[in-house]
Amino acid sequence: MAHAALHVDNLGGYIGPARCYKLDPPIRLDGIDCEYVTVWIQPRLPHQQAEVGVVAATVTGACATMSVMRQPGSFVLHGDPDNDDYLEGCYTMALGLLGYQLGDTPPT
Repeated sequence: MAHAALHVDNLGGYIGPARCYKLDPPIRLDGIDCEYVTVWIQPRLPHQQAEVGVVAATVTGACATMSVMRQPGSFVLHGDPDNDDYLEGCYTMALGLLGYQLGDTPPT
C-alpha cells in the first residue's frame, strides 16, 4: 500500500489550512513525478462551496508546477469544515483519492 507522511504542517501561502505530505512511492501529477503534495482546505466563499485542493509540491510545500490548478485528489465539500475532525478527514480523503494511506512511511 502506498503511504503518505506529514512533512510540513500549518503551511502558509494557501487560501486555507494547508499541509505538505511526503509520498512513498512518488506519484505523477501534472506531467511530473513528485515525491510531495500539498493539500489545502479552502473555506466557503460567496457563491462557491468549500473545497479541498491538491497540487504537486516541492520539499518546502510550494507548488511544483507553474499553476495551482487542482490535481487529482481535489474535491468539493458541501459544508464549511468547522472542527478539527472535519479538517483531518479532508486531508485523509484527499490522500485516499490519490491512492495513499496516511501514516508513517515504512522503512526501506
